[in-house]
Amino acid sequence: MYSELPYAFAQVAIETIYVAIQTIIYSLLLFTMIGYEFKVEKFLYFYYFIFMCFTYFSMYGMMVVAPTPGHQIAAIVMGFFMSFLNLFSGFLVPKPK
Repeated sequence: MYSELPYAFAQVAIETIYVAIQTIIYSLLLFTMIGYEFKVEKFLYFYYFIFMCFTYFSMYGMMVVAPTPGHQIAAIVMGFFMSFLNLFSGFLVPKPK
């Protein structure tokens, strides 16, 4: 059928466009709801941060689904790795006394 590399690049290209559209809607709503001072550079920085987070999680989901036989098993594997991500990101590590 298709070679793996062009297929993967096509998935990333389509997903990036979709995430960019999704992020602009989400950022406009969230930025105004939070009540930040509306300046272009602040909004673009906020948009960049949200876009990178959405892109990371979308690509991570695609990466986990690729080697697993189905999306149910991928969800289990993703939950396992996300718990380690939260553990070592500093949210669950107690402060030293």
